Amino acid sequence: MIIYFSQGGHTKKIAEKIAKKTGDQLYAIEPVEPYPSKTLQAAPRIGREIATQTIPEVKKAPADVLSDDVIYLGYPMFGMDMAHAMRGFLKVNDLSGKTIKPFMTSGVSTLKMSLKTLKKLAPHSVIDETFDPKKL
Repeated sequence: MIIYFSQGGHTKKIAEKIAKKTGDQLYAIEPVEPYPSKTLQAAPRIGREIATQTIPEVKKAPADVLSDDVIYLGYPMFGMDMAHAMRGFLKVNDLSGKTIKPFMTSGVSTLKMSLKTLKKLAPHSVIDETFDPKKL
């Protein structure tokens, strides 16, 4: 299963490329209060979430979405860490026992910057820190 949050569409494109290569299904994380589709319009909200460490409420995933043992988990980086909507997803969905293959999109950040947060929010998962969607 490929679970992703994409605010501006970049992470969705990577998720779709992974799906073409792996045959896995896609699941898009949906905040209860959607972000504006344009990044510039979403920037004030994203900035507030970073400044106040606010985690937006997201819809809980159906059980079948979480049934795979391997989860590809994609998100944009906001403020040099994973998007707060992904944090919201990880707070309401238990990925214990799963192998997580994280991928992210960013102009300047690296995946490594978000791994501490990912490990904190999915402490009973195996995080494949070597996963690179370009090498599929």
